[in-house]
Amino acid sequence: MKAIPLFLLFSLSGFVYGSCGEKESAMPPTPPAAAGEVFRTPAYLQNPAADAMTVMWITNVPCRSWVEVGTEPDRLQPVRCYDEGMMVANRTINKIRLEDLRPGTKYYYRACSQQILHYGSYKKEFGDTVRMPLASFTTWDERDQDYTVLVFNDVHKKTELFGHLMSLVGNEPYDLVIFNGDCFDDPEKESEIVEVLTEYCKSYGSDCIPSVFMRGNHEIRGACSVVLWNYLSKAGEHSYTAFTMGGTRFVLLDCGEDKPDGTEVYYGMNDFTQYRKDQAQFLQTELAGPEFTAAARKVLIHHIPIYGNAVAKFNPCKELWQPHLAAAGFDVSLNGHLHRYELIEKGASENNFPVVIGGGYKEENATVMILKKTGERLNLRVVHAKGNTLLNRDL
Repeated sequence: MKAIPLFLLFSLSGFVYGSCGEKESAMPPTPPAAAGEVFRTPAYLQNPAADAMTVMWITNVPCRSWVEVGTEPDRLQPVRCYDEGMMVANRTINKIRLEDLRPGTKYYYRACSQQILHYGSYKKEFGDTVRMPLASFTTWDERDQDYTVLVFNDVHKKTELFGHLMSLVGNEPYDLVIFNGDCFDDPEKESEIVEVLTEYCKSYGSDCIPSVFMRGNHEIRGACSVVLWNYLSKAGEHSYTAFTMGGTRFVLLDCGEDKPDGTEVYYGMNDFTQYRKDQAQFLQTELAGPEFTAAARKVLIHHIPIYGNAVAKFNPCKELWQPHLAAAGFDVSLNGHLHRYELIEKGASENNFPVVIGGGYKEENATVMILKKTGERLNLRVVHAKGNTLLNRDL
């Protein structure tokens, strides 16, 4: 395996190598980019909460960036990101966390960037400020128990297929999009991440609808897998987490790779054994916590199924997690990985809840899951790429 050059690592992190570490006099200003060439992606909302939202976007040139936000479209205030007293700037990946928001409130916002032409010790030069079109989002409100969540898995960067699956949702409004693993495919190049992400964003309306990206085993492979989280925002502190939405506790787990850590092609660079143990401890704490026990509904989501005969050869997650999951009282588990739809009824494979496995990346087996809560009713539909409904069940 070839080593990744140091300059490439800086570039992948969103920081532009060459804009630091040289004498100021040796760095002439960069020519300004045209206004239409500053933004590389649309804005995409991440890590939603009742009182917070993360706005992300990527630029083609290093910038200082901010978000203008407010509850009225003509009264917006700037929010900037600082780290240890310094503005997070001179980079292309922009991640602004909006906090102290009001639950159940519609907010209007614009993503704004200003190209940095020269970033010197005692002199800085900037281009014109460029703003995206006005967009909006609504924060969650626990008084509102209704929601619709779309769940995709194993799209494997087939963006045209993803657009087709989105068309099957029709005009039904939705509140959250969850990518349940293997939606990126062995990312080898930074451009590949950005291109696939951009097409996903355009298809589901990323500037108004938040999303949660979860890892599958293929997001762990490839030269750019080590920087994937620079381009996305984890839904919590780790790639596994839990959150409450509409009286429902969602528990998201990360199964890691689908083969033992010692497998030759991993070159001794994985330790998912410990990571799964960490999640077993997380499960023990989460399932006994007040947010979980108080939730009227409970949904488990992870990429690799841990129940059923198809995953019996290597199933370390089940060994570690089953003692905690057995009596947890989940309404359903949503999984992927096998590239074919499957329903495992409660009790069929030591599972104390139904398990629904989504399809793959070909039209003959691709699916979209539509999880809809109306009052106390929780319904799951699985729609095949051909347009027929494979499952329509109240949970």
